[in-house]
Amino acid sequence: MMRWVSILTLLSATIGCTERSAGPAETAPKTSPPAAFAGAWRSVTPSLEFIGLSVTAKAGVLGTRLTFSGVAWEGDGRIEGDSLVASMTIVGAPNASGVIVAHPRDAQTLRVQFRTAAAGPLELTFARED
Repeated sequence: MMRWVSILTLLSATIGCTERSAGPAETAPKTSPPAAFAGAWRSVTPSLEFIGLSVTAKAGVLGTRLTFSGVAWEGDGRIEGDSLVASMTIVGAPNASGVIVAHPRDAQTLRVQFRTAAAGPLELTFARED
């Protein structure tokens, strides 16, 4: 019996003295800076290389423009954690809307998901042009 009490005391002391990692700085999500997204991008996704994306900083938001097949989608975005999230509409057809969510893979590559109500999500990879 005395041995179990000793083991439990030792375990309790060990658990109580270990360093905890629940501080606010360690639990905060990683945030990407606007510079990670700003610039001109071109799709490198096979068979979809003709798609372009441009992101510019404007008045506290990021302006976005996605172009393909003669169609331009424009919108405003914001950074949420490590992603750029932008609400998009077709230029000249404000009832057609979509959303892009972009994640930087590295300084030269973005992974983008484009979603519209009319079609399933489109997964694209972009490389920096500028």
